Amino acid sequence: MSVSVRLISGSIANGAFIAGNILIQAISVPVMLGWWSAQQFGLWILLQTLHSLSVVFDLGHQNYLGYEFQRLATRDAVRRDFASSIPVALLLGSTLLCFWTTVPTFGLTGAVFGDFVPVELVDELTASMIVYALTWLVTSSVGGILGRALVPFGYYARMAWWRFALLVVVNLAMLAAVLSGGDVLDAVVLSSVANVAVNIAIHLDCFRLWRREEIGFAVPDLRRGWSNLARSLIVSLRELLAIGNQQGIRLLIAPLAGVGLLGAFTATRTLSNLATQGINALAGPVESELLRYLREGEAGAAEAVVTLSWVFVLVIISPACLLLQWVTPSLFLWWTRGNFHLDPLLFGSLCTCIIVYGFAQPLVSIVRGTNILLPQVVASGMSLLITVIGCYLTLSPWGLPGAGFSLLAAEIASFLIYAAAAGVVLRKLRLRIPIHAFRVSVCGGLSAIAGLFAMAVWPQSAGWASIPAVMGSLLAAWMAYRSLPANMRAALSSHFPSLTRKRAALAGVGP
Repeated sequence: MSVSVRLISGSIANGAFIAGNILIQAISVPVMLGWWSAQQFGLWILLQTLHSLSVVFDLGHQNYLGYEFQRLATRDAVRRDFASSIPVALLLGSTLLCFWTTVPTFGLTGAVFGDFVPVELVDELTASMIVYALTWLVTSSVGGILGRALVPFGYYARMAWWRFALLVVVNLAMLAAVLSGGDVLDAVVLSSVANVAVNIAIHLDCFRLWRREEIGFAVPDLRRGWSNLARSLIVSLRELLAIGNQQGIRLLIAPLAGVGLLGAFTATRTLSNLATQGINALAGPVESELLRYLREGEAGAAEAVVTLSWVFVLVIISPACLLLQWVTPSLFLWWTRGNFHLDPLLFGSLCTCIIVYGFAQPLVSIVRGTNILLPQVVASGMSLLITVIGCYLTLSPWGLPGAGFSLLAAEIASFLIYAAAAGVVLRKLRLRIPIHAFRVSVCGGLSAIAGLFAMAVWPQSAGWASIPAVMGSLLAAWMAYRSLPANMRAALSSHFPSLTRKRAALAGVGP
């Protein structure tokens, strides 16, 4: 499978996963609220949060190994790291299961949950977490590592399609349980059974690919496994800091600005995050190919991937943010049923965060892909610190735009840290960041950002303000693309037939 096919397939799979996730959320919420009580719905939300926090160390371990597989990318290294990870993964999964089994057995529910969970729901909550922990041990403790081990051999897109299939089947099973009159525990059990069924097919496919690639198996090296686990704890710390940065701001807004403004902020951020999904759809497959080029020392190809990532932000993401800034004020009032009014400055600052986030992604991939851990923790910690201090200082005098500007300052700080760290990594590899493309891309991004804030300050002229911003973004994209070597542009053009060739084909004329 060629690089372009892998990128397209992986991007489509990620896009399908994101679209499916949004659609399922849009459908499941009214279904649950129609069949369950508000307490049961709250219990379901709490379960998802508890499960995400419970597996953060497992995911940190798996993500560390995933980048290690891509960094080394030899069959011998993948074989030894995978074998060494199995005892550690089983230990982590078993510990999680033992913990949630111990809580009800020894009457520790009060110590774990306090008073915020009604007594009549505690048994259902602990039983559901036991089912989740058992399902995780069976399907994902080792399975998550197995899927990541195949990515360096060109199977990112395949794993992404399996992830999409798992999302659809599990959530359909959950909705079936709800619509048939089941309670929360019934939904957990039926969705977990569906999870196991799909994972049987995934594991069979992964083992078939494992044999095709002739990776083989090795005796676990416990010392190597524990060493990888110790290093992965830093990745888990980064994930916890990122969760704190994403979710903790809600805990700051509620006491400083009130619960009503918290609802307005959450609704505004939900709409702005639509543009983030476009970045995430492309980030996974691009990261896989970028790390392969870095590993093989292909400087031109690596620079082209980084440049094209910035071009994507300038051509797709920036205009999308400008369009959202233009149409959202009227859409927002209808979407929230008149409960909240959009703050244009808040929305503009959140859209600016997305543009900065998009420019940072290839740099983040370089740092994470080489498993340089310190800059990751520093970036997450600095972002959290700036968010907390910024909200404390600005929420009272500025209102919700203060929270938006705090998040923007945190995003810019993270971008600068990752840019510096990526520069160091590339110099060690005797490579460099494409400076010309970087400069013109930043200029194009600043043009879009200026347009966003102009539209926020002068909403009556939002359409006119967006025109020069879009033109500046597209001009910068063209200049960044022109900075690629001629042979690279020719190779890219070969994947997109010209309009002349299309017209000739339609007319029946040979090339």
